Amino acid sequence: MDSLFAREAGEVENTFLAAPFEEDGWNMALRLFARRTGSSRAQLLGLGDEATLFNFMPDIDAAYQREFLEIEGWRPEVNWRVAASGRPMEILSEVHYDIARQHSGTDDYEEHVRKWDGVHGCQTVLVEGEGLLVGLASLRSEREGRSDERDQKMFAAGASYALAAVRMQQAMARRGAAMTVGAFDAIGVAAFLIDRHGAVAALSGSAEAIVGDRAGGALCVRRGRLGAARRDADAVLQAALGRAQSGAVMQQYWIGSPLEGGAGLLCEIFRLPRREWDFGFDPRVLVVARRAADIPATRIAPLRAALGLTAAEAAIAVRLANGEAREDIAATRGTSAQTLSTQIKSILRKSDVAREAELTALVNRLLR
Repeated sequence: MDSLFAREAGEVENTFLAAPFEEDGWNMALRLFARRTGSSRAQLLGLGDEATLFNFMPDIDAAYQREFLEIEGWRPEVNWRVAASGRPMEILSEVHYDIARQHSGTDDYEEHVRKWDGVHGCQTVLVEGEGLLVGLASLRSEREGRSDERDQKMFAAGASYALAAVRMQQAMARRGAAMTVGAFDAIGVAAFLIDRHGAVAALSGSAEAIVGDRAGGALCVRRGRLGAARRDADAVLQAALGRAQSGAVMQQYWIGSPLEGGAGLLCEIFRLPRREWDFGFDPRVLVVARRAADIPATRIAPLRAALGLTAAEAAIAVRLANGEAREDIAATRGTSAQTLSTQIKSILRKSDVAREAELTALVNRLLR
């Protein structure tokens, strides 16, 4: 018996430790873990921010997931498994469920697990902290009955390997974030990766160089969060970041600098795609900040079409958006300041804006 247990525990160890690196590795690990603990299924559940972050259970009907969310199964007053949660790596089983059931305020979860035939089993908390709880559970049917001492011993052994695998997944996510901002550094782009809490998970060197006073106060990082110095601009930026967390794919906003009297940075905000096995560690939002100094002249044609400008007017609009001074534009074009002023008035009228700062923002929205 001891040699058989050791061999089976070794198999569980190997599959869990390989899970972060292999395609479908987590599904394979959870399937084997279920078999070795005498259970129908194994579950890896992530809870945070008063919601379910992930709920991985191989070979389960999609309706299970929908029903779990509908009954708000992450709430301890609904789910007696969540209510019974103990200390990290403390193994809980049916005797603990019996106690938790007595204090459940609803039958919704009881009906849910009986419908899906997972009323018995074991569980433990693998990770707790930073607004995240990752739990591991085995679910046993009525036919399989309550877990015995051997099942619980195997569950405890497997849980330690699952914890190591989750930590590895977390480390890989952090390394992936560092590699991502490193790639932006290689092309000189200011990039910020934002996690699910709204905090800056990583930023490129170019991004570090433009925050705070070095960027005229347009952007800043306060208490680990990306923000804008001006209150009105910060309200716009925070709302945009919130929309990105909720699913908005791409947004653009001009964040003005109070020290520069207007034009500052164009912030492009992207919702990052969720991976199949997302444990809540991966960044959720990418923010790319650009100065108005690098719009190429080759992009004049679409600007002409959008605003109805002449070729000369479109070229001037792009140079204004690039941050060039009027006198420099006039000198380069070989025209007088008065002629240039007349052309700019025409551009503003056709663009339906009143000021150059508004024109700059408009051009950036159209061409970036």
